[in-house]
Amino acid sequence: MNKRTVWLMCVVLALGAAYLRYFIDWHKGEKIHIFWDKSLQSIMGGSENPVIIFHLDKPQPLTAIEVVESEDARTNKYPHPLWHLVAADGPVPTSTFRYGATIKGMKPEIATALPEPLEPDTSYTLLVEAGKDLKGQLTFRAP
Repeated sequence: MNKRTVWLMCVVLALGAAYLRYFIDWHKGEKIHIFWDKSLQSIMGGSENPVIIFHLDKPQPLTAIEVVESEDARTNKYPHPLWHLVAADGPVPTSTFRYGATIKGMKPEIATALPEPLEPDTSYTLLVEAGKDLKGQLTFRAP
């Protein structure tokens, strides 16, 4: 082989490696896909309150769930969590949960903490984790 052939092969290999590194997501962790829905729930036969329900693309053994105000998350490194759950002893695969509800296999990060009410027409961010590498994020607006 002459020098020109070796040089061209090195360039092709470098371009191939750069393509794999920057344009293929196989080296990044998988993401949890989250969808949300709202429904009306009648409380004691009186007024109907909106309930926010989150759906995951497939059941995941969640290790953390956190809801923060989007603006607070954008401006602060450690935003105030309105609702924060962590895995208890063993995470249980979950595919659907409601904001503020008790989720099997999870407990509040602070034992006495209660979920704070969501303000209407405010943007919030839901962060979920399943282990260390699998994460998901969703921005939603409270009804």
